[in-house]
Amino acid sequence: MATRTTTRLVILGVLLASLFAALALRTVQLTVIQGADLAQAAEGNRTREVADPAPRGLILDSSGRPMVGNSPQAALAIDRQQLDDLPDSGKAQLKVAATALGLTQRQISQRLISCAEPDAPPRPVCDDGSPVAPVVVAHSGADEQALLAIAESPDKYPALDVVSVVRRTYPFSGMTAGQLLGYLGEVSAEELTQAAATGDQLSTFDQMGRGGLEQQYDAELRGTAGRKVMVVDSRGTATGVEQGSDPVPGNNLVTSINAELQQRVERELAGGLARAGSSKARGAAVVLDANDGRVLAMSSQPDYDPKDWVGGISQKRYDELSRSGALLNYPIQGQAPPGSVFKPVTLLAMADQGFSLNRGYDCPGSYRAGKRTFTNYNSKDFGTITLRRALEVSCNTIFYRAADRLWRSGGGERVAESEVDPVAAAAEALGLGSPTGVDLPAESSGFVASPAAKYGMWQEQRDTWCSDARTGFPELRNKDRARAKYLTAIARENCKSGNQWRQGDAINAAIGQGLTTTTPLQMAAAYAAIANGGRLVTPTVGKAIVENGGEIVREIPATDQGRAKVSRSTLRFLRSAMAGVPTRGTAAGAFAGFPIGKHPIAGKTGSAQMEGKQSTSWFASFAPVQNPKYVVVVMITEGGTGGENAAPTARGIYESLFGVGTDAVFPKSGPPKSVPEISGVTR
Repeated sequence: MATRTTTRLVILGVLLASLFAALALRTVQLTVIQGADLAQAAEGNRTREVADPAPRGLILDSSGRPMVGNSPQAALAIDRQQLDDLPDSGKAQLKVAATALGLTQRQISQRLISCAEPDAPPRPVCDDGSPVAPVVVAHSGADEQALLAIAESPDKYPALDVVSVVRRTYPFSGMTAGQLLGYLGEVSAEELTQAAATGDQLSTFDQMGRGGLEQQYDAELRGTAGRKVMVVDSRGTATGVEQGSDPVPGNNLVTSINAELQQRVERELAGGLARAGSSKARGAAVVLDANDGRVLAMSSQPDYDPKDWVGGISQKRYDELSRSGALLNYPIQGQAPPGSVFKPVTLLAMADQGFSLNRGYDCPGSYRAGKRTFTNYNSKDFGTITLRRALEVSCNTIFYRAADRLWRSGGGERVAESEVDPVAAAAEALGLGSPTGVDLPAESSGFVASPAAKYGMWQEQRDTWCSDARTGFPELRNKDRARAKYLTAIARENCKSGNQWRQGDAINAAIGQGLTTTTPLQMAAAYAAIANGGRLVTPTVGKAIVENGGEIVREIPATDQGRAKVSRSTLRFLRSAMAGVPTRGTAAGAFAGFPIGKHPIAGKTGSAQMEGKQSTSWFASFAPVQNPKYVVVVMITEGGTGGENAAPTARGIYESLFGVGTDAVFPKSGPPKSVPEISGVTR
């Protein structure tokens, strides 16, 4: 009996010893090994970090007037984790949030879905930030009293926190400029990771520029948000500030844009689209300083209103913008055949290859090459005319014949992996076929047709062409058998011999048709080189980065890319010849009554053909002829001829530039070159 009792005591002693040893080890673990982490967690339970947003820099026009400003606004930071922890998954609080913000519950819910989710709405509707960070939602229709009620009851609304955000404002009424200015969006998780790797002080509370100047100059405009560590009690009520850092305001961007001219350009382009009479019409208008490439105005239509994005855009509105085409920046991304505005380029090549600028050339109504007939507009016969007159009346057949001659002298039908023919060489010399380098994101490069370019295209698309030739477009065949048969024949030909530079390729390229495409800004830069005697300008919108006190942080210089390898004498001929287009050529009707003698304009109309669509209307120009200051280019898809739509749009722009029937937007000396004084501008 005693032995059994002794054994029990020994076992109990061992158990107690083991228990005390475990407690001792746990104490060491908590105090020594995990002590710092636990202390930090405890600190986090009684503190809350709050962002103090940095005032974002303004975007100013060339006179220092804000085109994009700031205004404080109350918003809600919605904590998704807190919502999930609530008994009803936060449905009641989302209803309160929607009412306070003036949004629907569906709109709020869409904003809370992480973009990483498979069923998320497209960016920028979904939340692109950190999954663990609150989502900040603002809206211009918010009810301040309802937000105040939420702020005063943190225990009642644990998933909602009223915060202050800086809302972008747009002071100029009658001016949209969405694609030019851009908008703000949430910081994505990928951007946070990249910022951490580079040491950039970026947080989920920041907003970043999306599109336009907001994106291009985001680093300068954004500034650095401050931080406040708030001491809170058990109910989450702030009782004091423990520490903090002040926000560093962003710098201002001074641009070369003139706000009044921008308004006029947008108004005239809208009129051009209305004249087109097609819901599919799209347009672009660009005004450059002919000598240094500064962008004085730029409009893309249809356009979005930057206000649409303030506080986050709804799925419905995003879909509407997407369907309308407003999400494409047509001046820098709208690639289209240039049509006859390309003829001055072909004339440069002709002169370089020995064609006389002074003799007469036959301009019949049509030109036969191989099995195809190429015609003038309405097959009009102009008889024997000079190249000067050929530009004025836009004779196609003279350029067809010249291109055919150059094609034959180059070897005729051939496969050339590296050959650039004379017309393509002249185009590339003026910068076509490459991005201009404008300080705006996502610029397209266009395409200059040549033997080498066609061979490269064939290499890239051969597999697709051959696949289409085999399958015969089965989905289309069920709807439109004739069209499917036509496209299958083209695919079969391209698959077999799409690498060959043919007679029709060269002839079409000479008048800016076929494979050649360009953006309006590329064409504006090319015409600037013609106007200024051959200097290749780099279009530039930004002019200077300036502190709010007025001190210039850095100037953004206007740069050129040297001289184009083209004949100066041929450029002089072009400037003189194109001066006849608005007086006695294809744009004469558009400029009837304009004081052309006082303000001479040189230009070229274009009516580019596109399969299954109305012509793309072009007018490319510069003025005054003898001392060019401005380049104006207008493009309207589905717009008809250049003379009946694009040219009248350009005329309205020139009226503002020269003060015809209104005040001139610039003095006689031209656009301002210096950076304006902005010390009076406030945030």
